[in-house]
Amino acid sequence: MTQKQLTSLDAMVEQVRTRHNPVSVVVAACAETNAVLAALEAARQGLATPLFVGDLERMVSLPELASIDFSPWECFHEPDPMQGVQLSLELLGQGRAQFLMKGAVKTDMLLRAVLGRKDREQGLLSHVGLFPHPREKRLLMITDAGVNIAPTLTRKIDIINNAVKVAVKLGISAPKVALLSATEKVSYNAMSSSKDADMLAKLARMDLFGPALVGGPFALDLAVSVEKARAKGVDHPVAGYADILCAPNIVVGNVLYKAVTSLMDLPIAGVVVGAKYPLVVPSRGDSDQSKFYALALAAYIAQV
Repeated sequence: MTQKQLTSLDAMVEQVRTRHNPVSVVVAACAETNAVLAALEAARQGLATPLFVGDLERMVSLPELASIDFSPWECFHEPDPMQGVQLSLELLGQGRAQFLMKGAVKTDMLLRAVLGRKDREQGLLSHVGLFPHPREKRLLMITDAGVNIAPTLTRKIDIINNAVKVAVKLGISAPKVALLSATEKVSYNAMSSSKDADMLAKLARMDLFGPALVGGPFALDLAVSVEKARAKGVDHPVAGYADILCAPNIVVGNVLYKAVTSLMDLPIAGVVVGAKYPLVVPSRGDSDQSKFYALALAAYIAQV
């Protein structure tokens, strides 16, 4: 059965609520207030059942959590953060939980632990951010804003494929991927991002990206504005209609991600994909709303 395309983050939340295959989230190294509160809010809204792994004594002593009754939830005491991560990954491997949320542990340490697991799917971990299009009733995606610093051409292939898989799960049957650079002009010597984009667009013609339509290099305005694409004489099915904005490196991706959240004040659901299970690794600067939507996206991916 074909998934109907989702047009808003709230529609995604509602889909998770109404499905009949409930999921659980394990909060790894759970002595962290924001992660615990986000997981409890997800439980309150019927998105996922939380499991808490970490220093439980410290968790319940945190001021914002001291009055909360944790008896309805499974809790596993492990004071060492990395041992807590390993236990959380074991629970995922056993099917006790379907996705993970980062607590009081550094993101790089968590990702290294995931990469070290023998039971993980072979593939690259990458970050996807899902947010509402500011002018149209649909969703846009950014990748990679949080994991791969300066990806090679081979890694960019995996980054695109990871994002395409998420987009298909969201009901976008033929995702349009815009490979971002500073210009639509290809300059093999002066601008490596345009060279990589040109090569990836050519590889797309060999069906390397499944159902996706891939184009580039595109400046951001050409990727999202039909009018500006026409004004510059760019005629491509992706130009102006991008579903996925693929950044050439983490700097561009991170700036774009934070422009959405800070300048435009839009919520964004960010998750790390590429393992058997989605990983919610929120930034300290993410709003409570964005953290909630990130949990909802992870639950949605885990259910499909």
